[in-house]
Amino acid sequence: MLLVPCCNFCGDFTDLTECEDCQVALYCSESHGSLDEESHESSCKALEQAKSFLKDQEFNLNIDAYDEDDDDFSRFVPIPVERLACNLNSYLNVPTYVAAGCQYIEALIKTNTFNAIRLAAEKACEMFRCFPSDPMDLRSDLPGVYLRLGRDQEAYSLVKWWQLNDLSDEDIHKSYPVVPYLDITDADVFEQPSDIINAIDGNPSLVNMFCVALIKIKILSDITVLQQIRALHQRLPPELVDMVERFIPLTDAVWNNPQVMSKEDYSELIEDVTDQVKVCFEAVEKANIHLWPSLINPDLRPGGTRHRPSNDKRTVDFVLDRCYDSWVETPGAVDIIRVLLNFPER
Repeated sequence: MLLVPCCNFCGDFTDLTECEDCQVALYCSESHGSLDEESHESSCKALEQAKSFLKDQEFNLNIDAYDEDDDDFSRFVPIPVERLACNLNSYLNVPTYVAAGCQYIEALIKTNTFNAIRLAAEKACEMFRCFPSDPMDLRSDLPGVYLRLGRDQEAYSLVKWWQLNDLSDEDIHKSYPVVPYLDITDADVFEQPSDIINAIDGNPSLVNMFCVALIKIKILSDITVLQQIRALHQRLPPELVDMVERFIPLTDAVWNNPQVMSKEDYSELIEDVTDQVKVCFEAVEKANIHLWPSLINPDLRPGGTRHRPSNDKRTVDFVLDRCYDSWVETPGAVDIIRVLLNFPER
């Protein structure tokens, strides 16, 4: 099921208001907010505590950046975290701030609402920008989060930026800010995935390839639907067909591409993207033979991990912890992998 803004209690999409405390849970009425209070209470409190702790650590960072020779703290004005980025790693309170930020992001992801995932993406981007050394592997979280929000173009551009810069954990910090931050914004999602496949040399790259496989599947699904809609032109008035097309939930990478949307025949493109899906599938399978079966059957997973894995099976959890939801929320995506694996229905 797609992740969309809806009532936490009944799933309705209309007249939504935010929880007054956490601002991420949504309800269509006050009564549904009351009925969901017991279920939502623990995640709401966890979010409040994580957000409060993060604000405290941001204040401490500002104190670190303040002129030590000036004791007049009455004139203290908080400095935005982004402006501290170039010097941040020298401050005493940075490790605590990083931990607080990641704790807040994790609390948002666990809350698992559209607003929570959106805020998690915003905070992860901010921290990734401020801490290019990325001590908490936020770059591995972002593509899957973007895909859950329907921001497929941003997910692909992030993956392409990372792979083209080919930065390892050891050299990313010393390369920054020579390497521009996410300067690739409109990478071609229809291109052959060879650059990304050839860069698979570690866990973050496997996460990226796993996400690229899903992006290609989403595109394939979209252009297949568009091909079917084009066939309607022969039987229905053009204005009716255009109306149908406007209500098809296409990915932003397809919808915002005029060259693709204006095609009359998608046969060649469907064939090309189908081949790309197979290439991505084979690349992931070659990198880790356990990953696809564990996506199809979660019972095969050895147990979750948010830390750097030490073997192939633990890598499965590292990847799926970050990407599983984006796959199961995409209609038909897991079924395509099931077919490619010749995996029987459960």
